[in-house]
Amino acid sequence: MNMTASPQSSTLRRNSLLFWCTLVIPAAIIGIGINFILNPVGASTAYGIPIHDPAAFPFMWVKGIRDIFSGVAVLTFLWMGDRRTTAIVFALAIFIPLGDGLVILRHLGFAPPIYIHWGTALYMMIVAAFLLKKETK
Repeated sequence: MNMTASPQSSTLRRNSLLFWCTLVIPAAIIGIGINFILNPVGASTAYGIPIHDPAAFPFMWVKGIRDIFSGVAVLTFLWMGDRRTTAIVFALAIFIPLGDGLVILRHLGFAPPIYIHWGTALYMMIVAAFLLKKETK
């Protein structure tokens, strides 16, 4: 860790392409979380495991809350422009779509929804790599 780095070296500016590529994920996941709370049947179907039993809706709401929190956690550091913390939280969050893809794999096999989850994980890996890359001056 470079203790002599200037504060500017870890700033992620709002006018950068990397900022907007990063913003896509937390904004989308907050929207998906809200959808899980308001529309558990439709959201679970889009996720890849349709749930129609109202007794299971609390699990969908829990997923919605998890998604909203995940998005807000990344969004907070992104909005502050804290590149390093955003990069770390964003990179760690890759485990969520990877795990979601494993749930789909276990439940449905290589069904189309797995490509959404693992495609998201791949996109996040690429963006995280750019976030974690040292800025050149």
